[in-house]
Amino acid sequence: MIKRTYGVIALTIAISPPVFTQEDGRIQLGNFDLIPELNSQLSYIDNVTYASDGEESISSWRSIVAPELNAITRFSTHELGLAYRIERGDYFDSDADNYTDHLIRLYGDFEFGSRHRFDAIATYEDGHDERGRRYSNGNARSLTEVDTWNNSGIDGVYSFGALSARGRLDLKAGYSSLDYDKGIGTYLFRDRDYTDIGAAFAYKIGGHARAVIEIGTTDISYDNAADPSNPLDSVEQSVMAGVTWRASATTKGFAKAGYKEKDFDSALREDFSGAEWEVGVKWSPLTYSHFELATSTDTRETTSDADFIETRDYRATWNHEWVERFSTKTAFVYFQDEYVGPPTAERTDDVTRVDLSADYQFRRWLLFGIFYQFSNRDSDREDVTFDRNVYGISARVTL
Repeated sequence: MIKRTYGVIALTIAISPPVFTQEDGRIQLGNFDLIPELNSQLSYIDNVTYASDGEESISSWRSIVAPELNAITRFSTHELGLAYRIERGDYFDSDADNYTDHLIRLYGDFEFGSRHRFDAIATYEDGHDERGRRYSNGNARSLTEVDTWNNSGIDGVYSFGALSARGRLDLKAGYSSLDYDKGIGTYLFRDRDYTDIGAAFAYKIGGHARAVIEIGTTDISYDNAADPSNPLDSVEQSVMAGVTWRASATTKGFAKAGYKEKDFDSALREDFSGAEWEVGVKWSPLTYSHFELATSTDTRETTSDADFIETRDYRATWNHEWVERFSTKTAFVYFQDEYVGPPTAERTDDVTRVDLSADYQFRRWLLFGIFYQFSNRDSDREDVTFDRNVYGISARVTL
């Protein structure tokens, strides 16, 4: 799907003789700034595989180590970057859930005068789904290891119009491919490609408010079908209109509503059409305290025998800096997933998640944190319901 883009199609490297300096977490190497970062966690999970209430659950400590390196160079008004991240997760009491993920991002932001900009990003991710999530939801015992996949894609946005202009036009295009490593039985029918095309127009209507209209189409094509006469291939089209605003120095937000269609290639599947919306507001009564509320609705690809998933979510967060080095974050998320399709595949899930965290900036280059996560799913299918608690500490190290 079309994502927010940060940059690039290609990376040109021109390195002068190495010169090493350190400033604000960066190493200067010729024309490049190298930005290393190390994130780590130690947490206790009381339900590793999202087991339902009637199943025996696995509890375990888990360690995560995730180093990342960004290389950024600038020339004229352009910026190019390359980033690599590796994440290793080890479960002390459940080796089957260990994983190693890789993420590579190649991005660029190009400015051709005040009216023309082009942002692009190419990504490759070697990732995983936890046992008990997505396609193994309610059936974690069927897997002896985590469910691994590769996701690659490229997205680009061309923008016409100065940032201060009354009107601005964005043209978007993207392509991504999702390939699971397991290719046997029902797992064979998950691999798919997304092709996106879209446009957005914003027009200043006074003060700090802009009227916006967005249109887009996404072609979703599956590599294989469990029933060749009834594939999941579809085309999604949407149009949304609304407004973005900054009412004051302390309040800003957006509200968009529209219409979406999902048309299946197969005449045996029922097409979808319905309302779509995105609404959000951020209120900062103090420079060090921020409240955010947001809600949206969308459709997602199925992870079961259903045709697709219709989802609605509601989110609330509060970030507060109590003193210069100490801050907290509270987040509440509720969303409802409706699995639409044959009567035997239909179900409704209500998911609640609460995130609490506190961070202390011990040094400019060292951040410590503690966190707690609670998640719960209620469903009309008992085998996919679960409760899960995660308690942990974290650290982030930079230069």
